[in-house]
Amino acid sequence: ITYFVLFLKVCFVSGGLAVASNPSPYYGIVGLVMGSFVECGWLVSFGMSFVSLVLFLVYLGGMLVVFV
Repeated sequence: ITYFVLFLKVCFVSGGLAVASNPSPYYGIVGLVMGSFVECGWLVSFGMSFVSLVLFLVYLGGMLVVFV
């Protein structure tokens, strides 16, 4: 499980780098969604599945409102 959590942390950092290095907001959103998905996976690995599902749905709802 430590390798899984380490993999999630690396993916989270790479998602943040994808947001920071992309000047277009439409392509930067891919990094934000990836970071959110990885963070929710990290919460699931700690046993907080309901909290991560609510966090992911609220986050994606906010992104839908902003970018539509």
